[in-house]
Amino acid sequence: MQVWIVEYIYDDNGAVRVSTANVRAEDYETARSFAAASAPAPDFVMSLRPQSEEQFLGRTVIQAHEMTGKIVSDLPDPDSEDEDSDQ
Repeated sequence: MQVWIVEYIYDDNGAVRVSTANVRAEDYETARSFAAASAPAPDFVMSLRPQSEEQFLGRTVIQAHEMTGKIVSDLPDPDSEDEDSDQ
């Protein structure tokens, strides 16, 4: 039995929503069937991946915001800021 991460992007009365859930299943097809049947809305887009230590939490949320014009990638990267800028 494997844990799968399912992320839904769906319309909620004109607002774009993102939801994440865990699914336990033997294989991809079983997990996909269960995830599709458990969707939070009739119309949705779904991402399904096996659980991993290398996952980037929030990736789907960031992509959803970028798709709707709320660009998250325009924020400054705190790792690339010059630490000596205070001098």
